[in-house]
Amino acid sequence: MSPVPSRPDAPEGVPRGFTLVELMIVITVIGILAAFAYPSYRRHVQRGEVAQATRALSEVRAAMEQHFLSNGSYAGGPCTESRTVASFTVVCASAPSASSYTLTATGSGPTAGFAYTLDQNGRERSTALPADWGTAPAGCWILRAGRTC
Repeated sequence: MSPVPSRPDAPEGVPRGFTLVELMIVITVIGILAAFAYPSYRRHVQRGEVAQATRALSEVRAAMEQHFLSNGSYAGGPCTESRTVASFTVVCASAPSASSYTLTATGSGPTAGFAYTLDQNGRERSTALPADWGTAPAGCWILRAGRTC
């Protein structure tokens, strides 16, 4: 293996390496890329966690309907236990009655400010959203920033 050639324009005895200007240019480029990439990444993570929360609401709704078919009532159904999915907590908004229930998924951490509901009639609502996502309450699940029902 041959040795790595040095800079052709560097005379012998002169230290080789990066100049301060070259280093500052690289740091500036990295900073600019990070300024655009991080907000996009954050929104992508939020969308993924919102999708997991709405899926969990649908799964609990299916379990509640199975309970209703077996028992003739929603009371005592599986939504009495809270469960955590991604950074959302899924619970019943209040104890289910014989004929109704409302499920709620409330965000925390990276999804703080999000809240979604689903009731026994299948009504999907966005009850809280961050300001850059839209206006709540909305009569549907808003799953992306800037969308409406």
